[in-house]
Amino acid sequence: MERERVRAEVLCKRDGLALETRAVFSEQIADAVMSWIQREGFDAVMLYLSMRSEVETEGLLERLLRAGKRVCAPVVDTERNSMIPRRIQDVRTDLVRHRYGMLEPRTACPIFPVAQLQLVVVPGIAFDRKGYRLGYGKGFYDRFLANCLQAVRIGLAYQIQVVEDTLPEAWDVPVQNIFTETGRIEV
Repeated sequence: MERERVRAEVLCKRDGLALETRAVFSEQIADAVMSWIQREGFDAVMLYLSMRSEVETEGLLERLLRAGKRVCAPVVDTERNSMIPRRIQDVRTDLVRHRYGMLEPRTACPIFPVAQLQLVVVPGIAFDRKGYRLGYGKGFYDRFLANCLQAVRIGLAYQIQVVEDTLPEAWDVPVQNIFTETGRIEV
């Protein structure tokens, strides 16, 4: 019950941010993440494709591709309650709209081997300073992350999404860094 309250409260705050503010903050976050990725030398990145009021990732996707990174994004398999990473090479031709409204790679895009992922960028409704996150409650990312623990995990969020406690469950997989418009939070 408390997790639902936190989820609803933070989602309301996030949705309440003006479009212009979200755009500015998303660009600041993308700048910090891109610099960090270059500094750390990550080559194989799985990036969520933003929807609704999430930190926007299209600009980051384009920058990663221009930098020659191997980039994939998840395709949601609702029948198996899983995500399949598929490689993106061209933003204009490789993406289609999912029935839930978000963009995802076409099924013709090659499946990217989970074992080769070096970095996974995850969305969230709320994050705490221990790296735990609240998503939309379906568990797609936690199930996926449990199968690729070799990859570094980072979350993207507006500072208003960072809360005292997300009340994590036993199956929740934390991120190791959270990037907001005010900087990187190391967990």
